[in-house]
Amino acid sequence: MAAPAVGLLALIIFIAGFIDSIAGGGGLITVPAYLLFGLSPLPALGTNKVVSSMGTSFAVFVYHRSRRIPWRLTAIALPFTLCGAWLGARTVQFCDPHLVRMIIILGVPLAAVATLLPRRQSVSNTAHTLSTSQRCLLLPLIAGGLGWYDGFFGPGTGSLLILALHGLLRLSLLQSAAMGRAMNLASNIAAAASFLVGGFVVGQLVLPLTAAAIAGNYCGSHLAIQRGDRLVRVMLAGSCGLLVVALLWQQLQSSVVGRQSSVRTPTKAAVAVTDDRRLRTDD
Repeated sequence: MAAPAVGLLALIIFIAGFIDSIAGGGGLITVPAYLLFGLSPLPALGTNKVVSSMGTSFAVFVYHRSRRIPWRLTAIALPFTLCGAWLGARTVQFCDPHLVRMIIILGVPLAAVATLLPRRQSVSNTAHTLSTSQRCLLLPLIAGGLGWYDGFFGPGTGSLLILALHGLLRLSLLQSAAMGRAMNLASNIAAAASFLVGGFVVGQLVLPLTAAAIAGNYCGSHLAIQRGDRLVRVMLAGSCGLLVVALLWQQLQSSVVGRQSSVRTPTKAAVAVTDDRRLRTDD
């Protein structure tokens, strides 16, 4: 790949890392970019996982240094995230991804509206704050479920983690973003290791793109800490919108491809009629 193309791709990776460190959804930008610049699907996914893992690790470091990550909850979540991702990778062999895509398309806007609408600060809100034990009971379901989604399907996992942690565990949006980065990093490292072993990583792109990803994640996480929940809310709304648009586009493309293949592939009845006509002609 020529140097100007690498530079432009690095700029895209920087922007994606900046967004991803605040609200997730960076993969919705980076994977199409890799494909647009000529990488085939598996090297695109492998390079993306390695680069994004390095960038996310710096965002986790920034959030940790500012004491925004609830490590006690995160430690409980990580094993379930990894197990869920493994199960998701196994399930994808037996289940239709189109069904999951449609569920996400319908569910994300509702979850985003319910989660991102500003809540009134009142005495009644404190009564709805979950205790640590209640959070520990809900966390395996959230971590395992979204880990499964990440292994099965993947797009927008970071954004969905923030929605779930904020909406169900009642963490602040900033805490949800920080904890979501740590959880997402675990599943990314596992996937990156798998791609590295398989040889699906473009080594010549890793260093420049990793530098761009680190810079984007570092700047984004610093800005999130400075601006707090308000910035995360705005960025998360945009990331969720991008997720829905991307999934709708994939669904549309798969529908078009399915129709074209059905038109090109003759049915058994049509083949039988054609064979019958040939026999009559031969007679």
